[in-house]
Amino acid sequence: MRLKSLKYFSTLLVLAVALAAGWWLWNFYMQAPWTRDGKVRAEQVSITPQVSGSITELNIKDNQLVKAGDILFRIDDTPYKIAVLNAQAQLARAQTDLSKANNEANRRRHLSKNYISAEDLDTANINVKAMQASVNAAEAALQQAQWQLSQTQVKAPVDGWITNLSTRTGNYATAGQPLFALIDSHSFY
Repeated sequence: MRLKSLKYFSTLLVLAVALAAGWWLWNFYMQAPWTRDGKVRAEQVSITPQVSGSITELNIKDNQLVKAGDILFRIDDTPYKIAVLNAQAQLARAQTDLSKANNEANRRRHLSKNYISAEDLDTANINVKAMQASVNAAEAALQQAQWQLSQTQVKAPVDGWITNLSTRTGNYATAGQPLFALIDSHSFY
């Protein structure tokens, strides 16, 4: 009887150890898995200037954490300020030409039919439309110049870490050519 009890006890003991080992293995592999072969990935944003020019100010270092909207670097804005001034001058000239064309067209409209031909009146009206088109083109050129000037300050598009930074103050930045990367801190997976 004692031998049967001992076999029964040893069987229960082996069963209990097997259950405990199974439970421990389940927790180890399923509840807290680990591996040496795991990979962490994140989205990388290429920092690419929209305009070309010499870098006059570099506000970052490699592996630095930056926030979205932080100014990363500045490009020499002198040629872009000059372009804005030229576009403003062209707009002023086009507006003056439009004003003259409007005055001339109004003067011709108020002349009697005996003093002006219908062709001259049409020419004056066409001239007004042409001058209005010149004003519109000058306004578009001014907006383009202002946009280019604003792009001389390159800002971080997302929160993240600067990586692969080999750019230095004085380097020439070419529009459309990536200078370094920014690892998006909200994109790890």
